[in-house]
Amino acid sequence: MTKYPSCVTLGAVAALLLSVPAFAQTGDSPFTPLMIKAAKQDPKYFTIDESSIKVSPVGPAVEMKKEDPPPQEPPPADAAVDIDQIINIVEKIWAIIEKNKPVVNIKTQYATAVPKGIDHWTQLESWKMPIGNVYHIVAKNAYGSKMVDVKFQVLRTYGGKYKGKGQYLTGVTVEPLKAEASWGYSLDLTAEVPDSSVINVGTTEDPLAGMMVTLTMRVRTVIKDSTVKMLYYLEGNGSLKEIGGPFDFGMKDKVTKAIERASETAHFE
Repeated sequence: MTKYPSCVTLGAVAALLLSVPAFAQTGDSPFTPLMIKAAKQDPKYFTIDESSIKVSPVGPAVEMKKEDPPPQEPPPADAAVDIDQIINIVEKIWAIIEKNKPVVNIKTQYATAVPKGIDHWTQLESWKMPIGNVYHIVAKNAYGSKMVDVKFQVLRTYGGKYKGKGQYLTGVTVEPLKAEASWGYSLDLTAEVPDSSVINVGTTEDPLAGMMVTLTMRVRTVIKDSTVKMLYYLEGNGSLKEIGGPFDFGMKDKVTKAIERASETAHFE
């Protein structure tokens, strides 16, 4: 007879198994019959605790080399380039990790924020060195054990100008540095840049590109299908801000230390 953890009743097991996603029993399922059997015996192992999912900023990426762009034909003399209308001329949505494996090619899968009428980012000039920010994601199961461990960096090349005007973006992408998921877990990570999120936050005469990048992480098991989104706002001056998602900035530790310092000061007064 199967022995369940003391905190899991047979009724709870039945309820969990009734909620098994349809993909767990289809030809598209990433789960094997052995995984399905194991989930029946130990549902808590296969249940992600969504409150445990945290995204921690790690720091800036290692400095990258600036590559000279390939030769590019200049735009025709009568080409209509509107510097204050900023658009993305490359990818709008692309996969970064699929079923626990990195799949992105950062040289071809990226977004841009360039003037309308531009055919290629190399038609702009004065690009700065590529920069990136590194993030770490951890997700635990109902036992508190780490099941998903991901590290990635948000990359961008910034500061591009068109005939001396504006600050634009290219090479906006996400590079997976680490993608680990425990047995029975399927991990996917995608990036999306909606057209409506690519805007000019500067002036008509001196545009500043703004862009919103949404990262969607999907963690699936036989028992549960969880999705978490992370929103990043980037500008053509190189800045990046985290504006939505389960970000962990270590504020709890900072507050705790501040309270301890205050208590020590009060003690000596």
